[in-house]
Amino acid sequence: MEKFRSWWENNRHLYKALMFDIDGTLIAAGKLLPGAEELLQYLRQSAFPFGLLTNDGNHSTEEKSELMERAGLHVAPEEIISCSMALEEYAEEQQCQGKMFFIMGDLGVPCYARRAGLVPCRDIKRIEECEGVIIGEGFYNWQDNIHAVFNFLIRHPERPLIVPNPDSYWPGRVRGEYGIGAGAKARFICGLLNEMGIEKEPLYFGKPYPMIYEYALHRLTARFGLTPKPEMRQILMIGDSLTSDIRGANRLGIDSLLVLTGITSASQASESEGDCRPVRVFSDLT
Repeated sequence: MEKFRSWWENNRHLYKALMFDIDGTLIAAGKLLPGAEELLQYLRQSAFPFGLLTNDGNHSTEEKSELMERAGLHVAPEEIISCSMALEEYAEEQQCQGKMFFIMGDLGVPCYARRAGLVPCRDIKRIEECEGVIIGEGFYNWQDNIHAVFNFLIRHPERPLIVPNPDSYWPGRVRGEYGIGAGAKARFICGLLNEMGIEKEPLYFGKPYPMIYEYALHRLTARFGLTPKPEMRQILMIGDSLTSDIRGANRLGIDSLLVLTGITSASQASESEGDCRPVRVFSDLT
């Protein structure tokens, strides 16, 4: 199989910016993946614009930077773009700064909702005062929270249910088990509402939905002073998930590149079709 670095040297002229997934692409299970450190150093030295996109919405960029440092990869917080960062644009567009939102679980430290100008609330007794609901992650009392949010949305079906991370599950470190993601909790609540005749769709920010890619392009354009603003076809997305990284990029006209260092096997990659089929496949980033 062709090496990524040699392919990149021959094709970098086609692109104006790179977007990377983090977990499964640069690091995995707290360990550095092959080629990741050398590639990021090369991009920094050549001043080539790049950003690291993650559906990890419950770690702030500062926290994520520390986690990556422990894995042996130095990444500055400003190089990371979390799905929860899109709350800033949402709050501005909807003019809801200063409004209270009920938060299920964690949204990073510092809190992404507070950074966006929203007022976080985790007191179930005050949920009626809230403008909407944001589903975070981490450890919290699911039963009480889901019960409260379910009944809140029965009373106020027009209020938003925001889900920065649409993932249904995530790979854990203990005995190879999986954790249940924020997206699954949101779809469970909406499934109950739909059974009651209340049509409700969550508002997703993370991959494969467009908002994180569009937000990332906006951030890269401003951070690197890219003029004119790159077109989607001038961006390359590199990730390990067919249904998240690859599908999201393909739907927006972004070239997609799959690495086999995460959750996708070579056989799954060869059998992929439609929006989930990458432009190229590499074993790793070397």
